[in-house]
Amino acid sequence: MESDSLPVLSLWESIGRTISGYMLVVDRAHKICFVNRVEEGYAIGDAIGRSIHDFSIPETAEVFRTILADVFANGEVRSLETNGTLLSGKRACYAVHLGPIIVAGRIEAVLICASDILPLRVSEESLRHEQRVLHQLLEIQERERQLISYEIHDGLSQYLAGAILHLQALEHARQKSIAASNLAEAIRLLQTAVTESRRLISGLRPSSLDELGIVAAIESLIDEFRKTMPNIVFTSNLQGNRLLPQLETAIFRIVQESLTNVRKHAAAQAVSVALEEIIHPDGTAGLRITVQDDGIGFNPSEVSQERFGLEGIRQRSIVFGGQLQIQSGPHGGTKIDIFLPLVPADLDPTAGSSRTTIGGTAGSQFAG
Repeated sequence: MESDSLPVLSLWESIGRTISGYMLVVDRAHKICFVNRVEEGYAIGDAIGRSIHDFSIPETAEVFRTILADVFANGEVRSLETNGTLLSGKRACYAVHLGPIIVAGRIEAVLICASDILPLRVSEESLRHEQRVLHQLLEIQERERQLISYEIHDGLSQYLAGAILHLQALEHARQKSIAASNLAEAIRLLQTAVTESRRLISGLRPSSLDELGIVAAIESLIDEFRKTMPNIVFTSNLQGNRLLPQLETAIFRIVQESLTNVRKHAAAQAVSVALEEIIHPDGTAGLRITVQDDGIGFNPSEVSQERFGLEGIRQRSIVFGGQLQIQSGPHGGTKIDIFLPLVPADLDPTAGSSRTTIGGTAGSQFAG
């Protein structure tokens, strides 16, 4: 059948039945003269002849009226998101597109296509709520870590250090005897306890993160990891400006968890860590964190949710609206690739959305 022989009315009715949203035609008086569907329990006749503005709400009515008048006046296609009501009075949220219907060179009516986006809005709000909760939990966790580190430093470490001084003085004052070896062993154990407490303090809340910033803190962290993994290369193009404190903490923990996973599971010979300020393809300024190793790899789709290291990385990425990608495969090494938006200190770091891709062969989601 030739396209110009299709009955226009049949085509129109088919389009109206097929599209998932609402399709309306309003005349120059803004009266509804066609609608493809209405909510269950009502008839199309209940809407025909009524003003389209009967279904507006006060908060958005004036904007919608102005845009509709503009389409009639200028013949341009316009779009907006707006709230309205159904025949039952139930509130709804729509993505609306308006276009002119021109007859004999004159705009006689406007076609309105409206898609219900309320479920999307609800999902977005749910995601924002989840991000806020995660952000609060991580802040609580960091405060607890900091308090514990203070307690260890101000209490246990001081007592142990004082005991060592007394024992060392006693050792020098006494003549060599059988007890001397026991005294030396006691001193050795206390010195080990002090070293261990300092290690715990650094792990709970590294002082370099508060005092010097994220780059110096990660350099210190990597120096510690080099004791068991000597071949770690660290690069950064950050210029030394301090970031949002919560963001610096998240970056530090992500790198820490990634390197811990490499040490525990990868059997890697070489590891690289990179921090790069980049511009995301969508125009967002951000920080790209890359941790890559040449170890045994794994199948990302088979990772248990009980692997808290990877889950911690994922959750921190979500909190800051980041994008996480894990690339790995058996005997192919592993690459953790994360993009975190760089937000000003006066903005809520949980305001963005997040995307996570986990796969063995997927390419990077962002350029850099």
